[in-house]
Amino acid sequence: MNTSKKKGRYGEGTVFWDKRRKRWIARVSAGARPDGTRDVRVAEGLTPSDAQDKLNGLKAEVAAGVDGGTTYTLAEACEAWLAYGLKRPDDHPTKVKYRSLVNANIVPLLGRARLKKLRAEDIDHWLAQIAKDHATSTVKVLLGLLRRIIRFAEARGKVMRNVAELVDPPDGQAGRPSKSMTIEQAHAVLKVSRGSWLHGYIALSVFTGVRTEEARPLRWRNTHLNPVAGQLCTCGERHRESVAPHVEVWRSVRTKGDTKTPKSRRTIALPRQVVTILSAVRAAAEVDAEDSGRALRAEHYVFASEAATVRDAANVRRDLRKAVKAAGLEGTWTPREFRHTFVSLMAYAGVREELIADLVGHQRTSTTRTVYRHQLRPVITAGAEALDDLFDSGQLGALGIKNPGSDLRIRHSMSSKLGSEKATRDNLVACFAW
Repeated sequence: MNTSKKKGRYGEGTVFWDKRRKRWIARVSAGARPDGTRDVRVAEGLTPSDAQDKLNGLKAEVAAGVDGGTTYTLAEACEAWLAYGLKRPDDHPTKVKYRSLVNANIVPLLGRARLKKLRAEDIDHWLAQIAKDHATSTVKVLLGLLRRIIRFAEARGKVMRNVAELVDPPDGQAGRPSKSMTIEQAHAVLKVSRGSWLHGYIALSVFTGVRTEEARPLRWRNTHLNPVAGQLCTCGERHRESVAPHVEVWRSVRTKGDTKTPKSRRTIALPRQVVTILSAVRAAAEVDAEDSGRALRAEHYVFASEAATVRDAANVRRDLRKAVKAAGLEGTWTPREFRHTFVSLMAYAGVREELIADLVGHQRTSTTRTVYRHQLRPVITAGAEALDDLFDSGQLGALGIKNPGSDLRIRHSMSSKLGSEKATRDNLVACFAW
């Protein structure tokens, strides 16, 4: 009787006892490497079943086209993704931001881990550490970056699965909620910023609600301060018919210059005072251009830097901090809060939510109402005023309901202020002492 073991087929691998190592060895051939040498993958086990499990793992890697190396670290994966996974120049703001986040939060804590041995528990522990010092939004961004990095390595055969996809982000620290300025605060910041480029930037942001990413790349060709038929407009063209002064919010500093959403691409009319301020900005830009021996062109930026490029976001924040301090405002303020201020002032003026949403480019009025509108009135008086009107008309009195405050009814001063449905941004601008 022939008891010899049948030879396995090529590629099935084998398990055998190694006397020298005193280990069970699992070995499988993965064919030839690009340089022509054989790609033989080996793993060790303490028992035959352990070695067989290792063999099955090696065969699965070969079938999936995964690299057989085990020393590839997450830090190497991060560097490869930053170099080849982001199709942007090294000086692109997004790439600079991602590189900073990766090098500050992922590489120091997880970089030494071998990618093939990275476990979901390791990522859970890392996220728990990150959540102690970062806001929830930042924790989510970092986990998203880690998933993209491992997905990039997975596509290049460095690992079989993306363990970061199996983990959910924990809650981080509560971030500072956005807020809006009162009329007095906005007026104070505008007043102290006179004479600087920031004056026009604040005026445009407060009274149109444009995003900071939309205001910074605004060009003169999209700014129409005197669109009168037959006259040369600030956009560099002559309009066929007269229209209201306006800006075309069609671009941003995002990738490919697109706005945040399709609805964010909009054309906004300008209040008279903003037209006056931007006209002064235009005149100053013409003088600077003449002094430098060049002409001001339509493609030049309205709020250009000294190098005639798009002003950097950090530059805007720095100058705003100085203006806020000079105006005597308490707390920290950021450029995005001018947009919140615009929405709140519009709501204060009684403008419908649907119109506000159109002006700021929101797809849903719920975003306008719950995220951007900050209550400026100390007391919501509409309900009480409506009931008082019913008492005065006798409708509730006819039902036998008495009005205990009818003799001493409180007349709110709000009715003398901006509260009409027809209020416009021009009404708001009129509230300021220019």
